[in-house]
Amino acid sequence: MRLLHAKSLEFAEFFDTQIPPYAILSHRWGEKEVSFQQMRKNRAKEGPGLSKILGFCALVSRKGHEWVWIDTCCIDKKSSAELSEAINSMFQWYAKATECLVYLSDVSLDGQDASGKEFIARFSASKWFSRGWTVQELLAPAQLTFYDADWEKIGDRGDLAFEITAVTGIRARYLGMKGRDFIWKASVATRMSWVSRRQTSRSEDIAYCMLGLFDVNMPLLYGEGGVKAFLRLQMEIISKWEDETIFAWTSNQEVDPADNSSGLLASQPRLFANSEDCSPAPFRNQSALRYWMTNRGLAFQIPSPEQSAEAADSSVFINLCVKRNQDNQLIGIKASCRSGTNRWKRCQNHSLFETTPNQWKRAESQFGEQPQVLYFPQSELYPKNNYLETSHAIRRGGSVSRSKKEIPPNSRKFGVIRAQSELG
Repeated sequence: MRLLHAKSLEFAEFFDTQIPPYAILSHRWGEKEVSFQQMRKNRAKEGPGLSKILGFCALVSRKGHEWVWIDTCCIDKKSSAELSEAINSMFQWYAKATECLVYLSDVSLDGQDASGKEFIARFSASKWFSRGWTVQELLAPAQLTFYDADWEKIGDRGDLAFEITAVTGIRARYLGMKGRDFIWKASVATRMSWVSRRQTSRSEDIAYCMLGLFDVNMPLLYGEGGVKAFLRLQMEIISKWEDETIFAWTSNQEVDPADNSSGLLASQPRLFANSEDCSPAPFRNQSALRYWMTNRGLAFQIPSPEQSAEAADSSVFINLCVKRNQDNQLIGIKASCRSGTNRWKRCQNHSLFETTPNQWKRAESQFGEQPQVLYFPQSELYPKNNYLETSHAIRRGGSVSRSKKEIPPNSRKFGVIRAQSELG
């Protein structure tokens, strides 16, 4: 880890247990930011970027900090390996900092009371709250303090928890000094919702900025696009977290009128905007699905029902081990299978559908013992017509029906479709 000395402005590198206490800066990138090369060679030009570094170093020196870390100048961004290491380590670097100072360049106290309504409105409107990277910077540090454009103290994260919750949707329990302990208890859908309304300058960063929120690592592939980066992130999450809320997303019918069917994984974080209250159901350990990624798509291994049914184009209701916190309502999604194939897709993406514990458990009791595997190709990753379909397709939860017919919401029988060998 490369740190900057707060007084001499000289760099030094430290490893593991050698890393000294340090303060860390959270801010929104602006004009004329100072790079590592410019800072090392004393070629930083006068401007907002240099003024920000000098103001930060002066303040933390008065607070007794000797070393600082600033993302603009402490990373050699010309080195792809160093950039990848930094982004994969970012959450931990913020978590291990003695103190995090948030610099709001677009907010000024102007002698006003930080608790006044007029100032709170300006504070809440800061663009810092709209950036993807600042979510982990808000949540990871044990101690975090906000400062205005003149380095005047606004308040601590705990003091401003109500206002932060109002603007970010992140509940107060995640904002305390022990908030990190609660982060790992938040569902995948809840954590996704925190970033769902955020933006990043590069499309891939909307996925990369969430690595620390899920405690996963993956290589950075700038140029792959935001959709593929986000799908790769979800694959890493699936391999680490047993949490079916990753499938509890919805598309916006007004924004995405044509996006009504897809694979089971979301194409972008904003599809989780209305999923903050989704959490694993209490009987998850007994009933959770086994699922994993393959070159044929997302594979599910589930028990086969005792009696199978033959069908052509068919659709099923899928019970998820997911409940809505507001009323403990169990939910599911709908999926369809093309005639004679084992290629399934989620349909009616604009909605999550309700079920009940009794219906859910009654459906579970109908399973046989022989597992079956079915596949949900992700269209963004898998080209069409690229493999043969030969296996049997079955799916938990719901009655089988013709593809053009609606599935009754209260129907909770099991369906099975035997697929014939055919080009997908």
